[in-house]
Amino acid sequence: MRWHALAATILLTFLATLTGTPAAGAAPDDQSGIDRFGACMAGAKEGRVLLLVDESRSLAVTDPDAARVAAAKFLTEQLSTYATDTGVSLDVAIAGFSDTYSERKGWTTLSEKSLDSITATLDGFADRAGGTDTDYWLALDGARKTMQSGDAPTCRMIAWFTDGKLDFTIRSSADKPYAPGVSLDTEQDRKKMVEAAKTSLCRPGGLVDQVRSSDIITVAIGLAGKDVKAADFDLLKSIATGEQTSTGTCGDVRSPVPGDFYLADDIDELLFTFDKLSTPGQPPLTNETGACAVKVCDSGKHRFVLDSSVGSVNILASADRTGLTPVLVSPDGTETRMAGDKQGSAEVGGVTIAYDFPGDKAVAVRMTNSQAAQWRGAWALVFIAPDSDSAAKTKSQIHIRGDLTATWLGGKNTALHSGNTVDMKFGLRNGAGKQVDPAGIPGTASLTTELVPASGKAISIGRDIPKGRIAAARSLDLGSVAPGRATLRMTLSVTTASARDSDGTLVQGTALSPSTVELPVTVDPPVGYPKVDAKLDFGTFEGEGTTTATLKVTGPGCVWLDKTTVVAAPDGADGLAISSDAAAKDSCVKVVDGASGELTVRMAVPTAVNGDVNGTLRVMLGPEQAGEQPIATEVPFTAALQKPLNTTNFLIALIVGLVLGPLIPLLVLYAAKWLTARIPGRALRAEQIQVRVDGSSVMRDGAPSLTRDGGPSLTRDGGPSLTHRGRPLAVRDDEFVQLVPGTGSATRRLDLGGILLRTRIGRSPFGTGYVVATAPGLAGAAGRSGDRTGATPDARLPLAVHNTWFVLHDPRGPENTATVVMLVGDVGRDVIDRLAAEVTEHLPRVLPQLRADALRNLPEDQRPVAPSGPGNPFGGGGGTGGAGGAPANPFGPPPGQQGPPQQFRPQQGPPRQVPPQQGGNPFGGNPFGGNPFGPPPGGPRNQGGPGNQGGPGNQGGPGTGDRPNPFG
Repeated sequence: MRWHALAATILLTFLATLTGTPAAGAAPDDQSGIDRFGACMAGAKEGRVLLLVDESRSLAVTDPDAARVAAAKFLTEQLSTYATDTGVSLDVAIAGFSDTYSERKGWTTLSEKSLDSITATLDGFADRAGGTDTDYWLALDGARKTMQSGDAPTCRMIAWFTDGKLDFTIRSSADKPYAPGVSLDTEQDRKKMVEAAKTSLCRPGGLVDQVRSSDIITVAIGLAGKDVKAADFDLLKSIATGEQTSTGTCGDVRSPVPGDFYLADDIDELLFTFDKLSTPGQPPLTNETGACAVKVCDSGKHRFVLDSSVGSVNILASADRTGLTPVLVSPDGTETRMAGDKQGSAEVGGVTIAYDFPGDKAVAVRMTNSQAAQWRGAWALVFIAPDSDSAAKTKSQIHIRGDLTATWLGGKNTALHSGNTVDMKFGLRNGAGKQVDPAGIPGTASLTTELVPASGKAISIGRDIPKGRIAAARSLDLGSVAPGRATLRMTLSVTTASARDSDGTLVQGTALSPSTVELPVTVDPPVGYPKVDAKLDFGTFEGEGTTTATLKVTGPGCVWLDKTTVVAAPDGADGLAISSDAAAKDSCVKVVDGASGELTVRMAVPTAVNGDVNGTLRVMLGPEQAGEQPIATEVPFTAALQKPLNTTNFLIALIVGLVLGPLIPLLVLYAAKWLTARIPGRALRAEQIQVRVDGSSVMRDGAPSLTRDGGPSLTRDGGPSLTHRGRPLAVRDDEFVQLVPGTGSATRRLDLGGILLRTRIGRSPFGTGYVVATAPGLAGAAGRSGDRTGATPDARLPLAVHNTWFVLHDPRGPENTATVVMLVGDVGRDVIDRLAAEVTEHLPRVLPQLRADALRNLPEDQRPVAPSGPGNPFGGGGGTGGAGGAPANPFGPPPGQQGPPQQFRPQQGPPRQVPPQQGGNPFGGNPFGGNPFGPPPGGPRNQGGPGNQGGPGNQGGPGTGDRPNPFG
């Protein structure tokens, strides 16, 4: 299908982007945005990727099969593999945008364990195509905030997917932060809104420059379609790459290259586009050829040669028509046919081969175990047609991960001082971190090294150094390098050793994509000059006014602030000023040798705004020795500005309302509270677990119903059990799988299968609303707090019910049995286990309190009767049948039990009605009646004996209240 092809293309483009091969339209620079990100990751070993996905209603037309979801899931799987292979720590977050920005999943470290929860979040985007706008500004501003949250690493990238241009839907109301007072009532208003968003994004120092100057790389992918033209993405292309397009230029920060743009015309291209992003800093090898008829042929081979310098191989390949069979040919001629549309695996000469089919014409292959004998040699991938028609075109992107990376051997012992010349020694390490002799590489290798100071002009250390001379020391002249931050860049190029295939034909070695490592370094001032910190952070400042930050100074010498350059600032921040009392040599901060001091810098914010301020400080460093000239260093600074919560307007409105009439503010407050009292529209999973509390222990699947000795026991499905099967509370792998229906948007009501969650605003007009969980005949309490409301009582939960739990209990039944309901969002197993631990810790305290509260409000004739003597096996008074002495009925369900709430299984249509549990004996209640010496049939009717007043339908069994007991 056309759309499956697009998914393949975007994925490959995404992987190639991460690997560093820019597609047509990428920034014309010697390094792409993905190259930058990969090189940064190789040096820092940690980073972040935000998947920013369009949710506008146009996707229902441009991507009806949700190929964007398949491509994004494939990307996360490949990134997980990349993280595992390279040993980097990669965090992923997921957000959607349209007329709003919504963070769908917070930062999660990508691993095999977290992959399921990440892909489950992506699955939710298949149904998210109802947004009214395609608002680039809200998307990028939201991404900026997400990227800055928490302890943000240096390496950060936004992978931005959309199917359309910046646009808005005409409607009666609009409130955009970049266009205050602009409505969307008419077509003219819509055009004004587009222009306002574009201006705020692209003006010098605007939102785009805020993102770029924060070293956040943007990779944008446009999905073109029947009604979408390539030119519709010109603004997005300018935002990502800094290139000039039909919409003009966007932003002033264009060096280093800010990012990449890729256009996908169909689903295969979509997959291939995303695939380009899957191995940052290691571009794939691309090839296009034909197919073979019936059997393997040389003309259809996508060849590659492996040796010991290669760690693993990932291939994404496709044909331009369906019905072809991909075949992997090993060096000894063994053919691995990957037929069908299901994933599979094989082993050839010790090499492990795993494959899958992300599209109906695409195959993804992974090869591992570089120690196997068959690993070394000439391999090939071929597409075979089942008949003589081989007129097909095939293409491949082969990611061959080199097992070798360059390293600076003197990093811990070599000081870089401006004005000096230092010896630099480099080496190679394998994937296990062990040093490798470059001369022993089977094929050819060369290394290029350079220092890139803050000025951006690279200083060469060595270019194309052959493998036999990589270990030799080389000189780095720092005579013209100013002190401050710099980057040491090392690029290794490897070509595998040539080999003969199974037919004896010599196949030239494969030139692997160059692998680049970038290490942040600091060039210190010359000896005798003071040093300052490499960066100044003002932190977060709210409102207007003045804030300060300090720059640490280490002696000897004198330091002062000479000049400030603001690179980017939010709308409305005109007049923002940076200053210091130490603004000249006469007022400098003086520090003696070995001591430290502080240079205090002020930032004056004239107007409260939202956004980031980035720029540089030109700091002068004066030497201790008289007569020497001061030198300058550039120190980057940053600040996050926020508008304070506007409480003044609220208080004024409240006072006016109280003066004009007491009802007005109350109605306004109640209305506002009601409007916001909604369960958030995020993915939610629920599980109901039957438990039993034994002292301080909580056991599951063993809630009492009937044991052989007459004690209560209850199975997981609510039926009677003849054994006591309890075990400590723990969550199984097959639980929390299905989503609760109706959570795609904010709601006031959810049905968990017999358990209803409803929002309430309460009596007070202040505060926030809450959620009440109700189940017929059961009392409830919320989690660790035990919060409850009403006479029953019912569990009272916060509006954000995600990652909480509550307990349901039948006060007429055994005192130590209950149903625990756990509600989780898109979280990892660690959060679920934490909730289970909370249940174990707090339920032994919450359950007795809940039962006591419920019994106080229970009618006298429904309360369990306290034991008064030995149990009557025929159902009379006394006995030990559970809480309060309620005797067990050997022919019915557990005393006082209605059966557990229906287990939650999401379904379509209205909730399934669960009939009352009948469980009574065929004689109608207790066949022996209550007291055999009691009143005759015309007297008072038998109610099943004290303590046998169970749930509905078990009040002495069906028919007990309608006819006399023949024994009573």
